Amino acid sequence: MVSDSELVRECLEGNPKYQEILYQRFAPILMGICIRYTRNMEDAQDLLHDAFVKIYLNLNSFNETLGSLEAWVKTITINTAINVYRKKQKSGGTMVEIDEVANMIEDVQVRQNDFLSEKILLQFINELPDGYRTVFNLFEIDGYSHLEITKMLGSSYSTTRSQLFKAKRLLKQKIETYLGKEFKDQIEKK
Repeated sequence: MVSDSELVRECLEGNPKYQEILYQRFAPILMGICIRYTRNMEDAQDLLHDAFVKIYLNLNSFNETLGSLEAWVKTITINTAINVYRKKQKSGGTMVEIDEVANMIEDVQVRQNDFLSEKILLQFINELPDGYRTVFNLFEIDGYSHLEITKMLGSSYSTTRSQLFKAKRLLKQKIETYLGKEFKDQIEKK
């Protein structure tokens, strides 16, 4: 297997074989990120393409002493998704109005369940309104803090807290509805 440093060096020298290796190594991982931040496969593919353009153009700024190549390409992909989100928000895309929340909001917990597959959970996340989905992905899956999300999205702290709370509440409702149906189906089979 080609090391990260060799891969970067050969890509910077314009070696198409290594550019293909870079793509093949990280495209599946990055596509998962793109799917979480978009509503459909076409948008995810566009986002993946944009992320790889940025990766190739900025490969000379990768510093192996600061972290892994995988972490670096993931960060670029997430930032690319955030930029698309911001452009959509500025252009008056289909964004959901979010009420400002003055005080801290009680956190709603969504826990993994044996009856809930990852595919179903990702479908539920994908069905969230854009703002909710973006904040949920950044906070719960990618591990950013509210302060970091606030800076990324150019929104207020209370807005990101509100969006996360509402995303979790919607997910909880979807999961409870789904599990209620699953339990009902299991009982009817017996």
